Amino acid sequence: MRRVIGLGAQLEHKPEIDGLRAIAVAAVVAYHAFPGAVPGGFVGVDIFFVISGYLITSLLVRERADTGRVDFVAFYARRMRRLLPALVAMLVGVMLLLVVLMGRHERLASDAASSSLWSLLFAANLHFQATVGGYFDAAADTRPMLHLWSLAVEEQYYLIYPLLLVALLARVPAAPVRWLAALASVSFVLSEYWANVEPGMGFYQMPSRFWELAAGGLVALSPTVPAGRRRLPGLLPAGLALLLLACACTGRWGAFPGKAALPVVAGTAMVLLAIHRGAVAGPGASLLRSRPLVALGLVSYSLYLWHWPLLVMVQQARIEPAGPGLRIAACALALLLAILSWRFVETPVRRWRIRNPVRWLGAGVLATMVAGGAIIGLSRLDRVPAEARRISAFTRNDMPAINDACRFDQARTVDVPLPDHCNSRPAQVPTFALWGDSHAMAWQPFAWRLAEAADASAAALTLNSCAPAKGRVDPGQSANCERFNRQAMEWLARQPLDTIMIAQRWPRALSADASVPAHLASRLDALAFALEELRHVRRVIVIGPLPTARRAAPDCIALGWERECGIPRALHGQRAAPAWRRLEALALRYPNVVLLDPAEYFCDAASCPPSRDGVGLYWDDNHVTASAARGFAAAYLADPRRYTRGAREGMDAP
Repeated sequence: MRRVIGLGAQLEHKPEIDGLRAIAVAAVVAYHAFPGAVPGGFVGVDIFFVISGYLITSLLVRERADTGRVDFVAFYARRMRRLLPALVAMLVGVMLLLVVLMGRHERLASDAASSSLWSLLFAANLHFQATVGGYFDAAADTRPMLHLWSLAVEEQYYLIYPLLLVALLARVPAAPVRWLAALASVSFVLSEYWANVEPGMGFYQMPSRFWELAAGGLVALSPTVPAGRRRLPGLLPAGLALLLLACACTGRWGAFPGKAALPVVAGTAMVLLAIHRGAVAGPGASLLRSRPLVALGLVSYSLYLWHWPLLVMVQQARIEPAGPGLRIAACALALLLAILSWRFVETPVRRWRIRNPVRWLGAGVLATMVAGGAIIGLSRLDRVPAEARRISAFTRNDMPAINDACRFDQARTVDVPLPDHCNSRPAQVPTFALWGDSHAMAWQPFAWRLAEAADASAAALTLNSCAPAKGRVDPGQSANCERFNRQAMEWLARQPLDTIMIAQRWPRALSADASVPAHLASRLDALAFALEELRHVRRVIVIGPLPTARRAAPDCIALGWERECGIPRALHGQRAAPAWRRLEALALRYPNVVLLDPAEYFCDAASCPPSRDGVGLYWDDNHVTASAARGFAAAYLADPRRYTRGAREGMDAP
């Protein structure tokens, strides 16, 4: 007998679940558009996870009860039919918008294309964990497809969960709940561990989210209440209140998911349990099945797909951040496109009757391949002038030659001294040293050029996100950083050094945050303790605050926004003034300290641009390019006093 997809197990339509979907998508959209107003809105995704677990388990259990088996091929065909059409429409549509409306945003289109391809392979979460860093990081708003991580989690869940559930029902028919609860508990413990130790794994990976989906599955496996028995009328409003509280406050509850996700998962499970048991009376239930919420719930999938790419586009379309009006307009357009997608893509495809599930899966694979080809083709269409493209690409990769081999991040424990091949002259004992964080490494060509001018060898002692200091800089400093600096101080004290160059990211300590003055003071105090130990060195060069660009310089060059991306020199001076006051006081206290002001080179009289004379000055928005570091070295060696603050006689010569 030929099988017809969609004619198997069916669930009764429950409008309250559509209302729950509406709350979930509204929370996510509100969070992405106005994160300060809804700090926990991102948990709308977790609401979707619990709902998915409930519905998928209900479908599988119903099919097994009705037919005695589960048709896995038909199940996967139904999932593909449900998810793929709207996804493909959004992916291709966004690529068209990027090419037509934002043709010079080459990096945005390239990122969207690569992320889209990973999404079509059900692996977007793996891609984003490897390339983005934290979901809550500022750089996330440059990734148009970042929201598809959650779709990948669900797709991976769909691949394994039906097999797992059927195995449990077959082997332990009397106690599948107990085993599923045990697996959920393991997942929860893993989620809590990863959230605190490996946040990227905890956020993006399916095993860390399995317990949320399993919570919905446990509700589906629970018995309904026979007529005449108590249906717990307070369950739904209590659950609704809990999940709304989570939407408002989860962002303040620490590492996520882990135990911080318990309120939203518990609240959603309580609402689903009330619906499952038929306890759908009262104001809360009436709200969930109200026409506006049900209508929003019906288009929630397409709205989720469209809202984030449009918000990213309006954020990236101009140098200034998008105001409330633009963000609201982007959300309104997303809602319109979601309605069109539901009406003309989702609904017609869902009504198709394909008699052979294998053919449907084959058609889905073919559609995926065609969509992937279209995305690749669109990503190669842009309007970036050839010269701007060349300079932008060169600038993005204009880093020190030893960057790959001798740059270390916090994930790796580094021993001092570094290998000899990290020195400017490996066969010669170094008498110059460069010490600091990733910004010190960016200054490496400058340090090497100064050492070369003195016919000396230089050594690099750098660790990302680790300010040079003696002792602890602040309570948030990593143990790895403290250990590295302690070893660096011991090595510097033992070496016959003539010159030490110290650099770090000062602008981070000069933001408008209210805690910055104390943080800046502690950083400079820790540096002062280090300078006290370095009195024996003839010269300690401290590179002061560096101007920054308003966006990554390669992007500014590609977009033709060099002028807009620069900051006024007066603004840089204002931001840097607190640090310079303290640094100049340190220079008065320690006669061997020389202060270099890079603004004299990186700025003109009016502004501090991201590029000059066809050369990018930063490979992002704050790390100097190797070309800029070499240019500054040549300028400094030609006229040291011009770039030196508080120089003493004889101390400003190379």
